[in-house]
Amino acid sequence: MSNSSQNQTTKADNVTGPDYQITKISLPVQISWIEPGTYIVPNISVRNAGADDTNTQPVQIQAFLGKYQLISKNNMISSFKAGEERIVSPNYLIPNGVPTGEYTLTVSATLGQEEGGATDNSMASAPDPVNVKQITSKAKVRSCNCA
Repeated sequence: MSNSSQNQTTKADNVTGPDYQITKISLPVQISWIEPGTYIVPNISVRNAGADDTNTQPVQIQAFLGKYQLISKNNMISSFKAGEERIVSPNYLIPNGVPTGEYTLTVSATLGQEEGGATDNSMASAPDPVNVKQITSKAKVRSCNCA
């Protein structure tokens, strides 16, 4: 093996940064459907499969229902050590524009550029679908002109 080939192999095998992976997503028992404008609170297991993370930048946990990004105010967690795993339960608001339908909940973990870390496992999907249903306002349903 030439010296340059050996250097390339060594460099590729050295993952030096953190590698945040979503290892499990579970949804609490809930009714058969949820509506836009309400919150969903999944339990998300996140593991650092790379090196210790000494970065002061928090890890962002983003969630999507299909192509629709969910809104959260508490989806940032502090960085953590190699091999450490945490379970987090962010509150995600389902935006009003999500139409009625069945969706896959997908979650991703990102930390800045994740330099040196492998990011191929940083996204996962919940095993069960989420059913979204638009609710007609009660004011619109009432049409009685009762005297």
